Amino acid sequence: MSDDKLAFQLDVIEYDWLILGTGYEETLYSAHLSKVSKQQNLVLDLGNTYSSNIRTMNFKEFHKLDSELPTEEQYPYLHKRPVFKILEVDEKQDKINNYFANKINSGQEFKHFNIDMQPKLLFSNSPAVSIMQQADLDQYMDFKAVESQFFFDQTTKTFKLTPTSKSDIFKCQFLSLSEKKQFFQLLHTLVKIFHKVINYQVDQNSTQEFDQNTTQLDEDTYQKYLEFKDQQAIIFLNEITSKSLNKDKIYSILFYSICFITQSFHNQHNFITTQEFITKFGKCIKSMGIHSKSPFLYTNYGTGDIPQGFCRISAVHGSVFITQSQIRIYKIEKEENQYLISSNLSENKLKIKQGIIMNKQIYDSYVQLNETKTNQNTKQQQNYVLMRLTLVTTKDQNVLCEEVRSLILDQLIEDQNTQHQLDPSIYVIPCKQFSSNPIYIFRTDSNSNSAYKDYELFYVWTLLDKQEGKELKETLKQLIVDIDSKYNEGEQKSINYICYEKVLLQEMTKNEYKFQPNADENIFVTTEDNDDLDLDAQTKAFMGNVQKVNKNFEENYYMIEKVAKQQQTMEQEMDNQQYILNQLMNIKQKE
Repeated sequence: MSDDKLAFQLDVIEYDWLILGTGYEETLYSAHLSKVSKQQNLVLDLGNTYSSNIRTMNFKEFHKLDSELPTEEQYPYLHKRPVFKILEVDEKQDKINNYFANKINSGQEFKHFNIDMQPKLLFSNSPAVSIMQQADLDQYMDFKAVESQFFFDQTTKTFKLTPTSKSDIFKCQFLSLSEKKQFFQLLHTLVKIFHKVINYQVDQNSTQEFDQNTTQLDEDTYQKYLEFKDQQAIIFLNEITSKSLNKDKIYSILFYSICFITQSFHNQHNFITTQEFITKFGKCIKSMGIHSKSPFLYTNYGTGDIPQGFCRISAVHGSVFITQSQIRIYKIEKEENQYLISSNLSENKLKIKQGIIMNKQIYDSYVQLNETKTNQNTKQQQNYVLMRLTLVTTKDQNVLCEEVRSLILDQLIEDQNTQHQLDPSIYVIPCKQFSSNPIYIFRTDSNSNSAYKDYELFYVWTLLDKQEGKELKETLKQLIVDIDSKYNEGEQKSINYICYEKVLLQEMTKNEYKFQPNADENIFVTTEDNDDLDLDAQTKAFMGNVQKVNKNFEENYYMIEKVAKQQQTMEQEMDNQQYILNQLMNIKQKE
């Protein structure tokens, strides 16, 4: 127990809420409860940093990540279930990794890397962005538009710009004239379905021409949608498209490069309903043309800045934050209408008056320690594994140390182009090309403050089948090396030298707890990390459940008080009146 002693003790031991975790969803609740509900929160992260599993690290932190991940070992206190495992690199790459780490960490360059554990993109028009706008999160962070979106053409074996507008479709070289016409008609039909089903209001700021289509949906198509809305999307698409359509190609663009569905539509277990498909399609279409042709935004300095932004809001409004891997919570007891917490944070038990919110990774250990009865099966089942390959690359061999150059001597090219892309880009490879599931590649550099000036970051992720693993990793590494010399037609020919490699295997389970697993307890559980490209699933979970932790919740007031919003409107009206008065005074003086 002496090893569990902290260097500090809490002076205040009574709080309204205890929140365990500083991931995205936990910090949404923390910000809402402190700012809107005026509750006093104690927020603990059982790690040494904010943002939990979507944290962003400098290079030095990323290099030592292996030693900080939770293990399978069980403890007599609350702890995180392991989610990530590190895939070992070969001997040659291990040497390259260490040489590069020594070079970068010996100076100040490591501070200029911001490497995501789970990179997440934001749809420009989405629930996540709406919540951030309401919270004025732009005061804490900046965003950059993802300018380019590429799709892998299996015929030419190169990346092409994803066709998302009428002009793109008819310029597209990897679609035949018939395919262009049918694809264009299908996109228009899907937009009309989305507009009718969601009752979507067209964004007047959008330049996306599909978003401006206001023609009515024919009744037969709408009736087919109603008939198939709860069935697999692919069945519905087959109903409304011609039998002559090259479905493999067109559906691949739709599913993977527009709807960004991460599992193969050929997989019978991938039960994406028609309704879910239309929602995902509409979210992408309504986000295009707002900041760029692509629907995406990326956070400068990395995804981990998003939960940290909500942490700052919560802290400003009185929440207490502690991030410390040595925190020990031994027991949680319910006494009358409050919870008593036995921990090493205080000699006395902490008193929590309202309830406890924790992430699923911690709740699993709570169930084991307390033998808690929930309203559902809590047995963990590994349903699938997501491989996250992170590569640091450079085009300039002169920035490589001598030891690394000697190890890749056969790859070196003299006088090659050393310029790299200036804006974040996303590449999509449909299934059956290199893997049984689609592959996503996100590319970024110093322009989004992700890497030091001479380097780029490549994030590659895909769901693995049982037989896939190290061989697929090597294939994907070679793909990144050659992406500008072999696969990118529009780029000046050059190769990328891999300076550093790390592979995270992320175990995921579809076995979710209810937000309130036991109706008799005020203990709430946030959702599991997922393989989505964005944060909307967690945002929607928060929006749907927030009234359970705030009984006085006013609809749509997630990050701002209703009184404050009304006051802002009144102040704006007063400012407008004052402006008009000043203008009238100026006119009078001129007369």
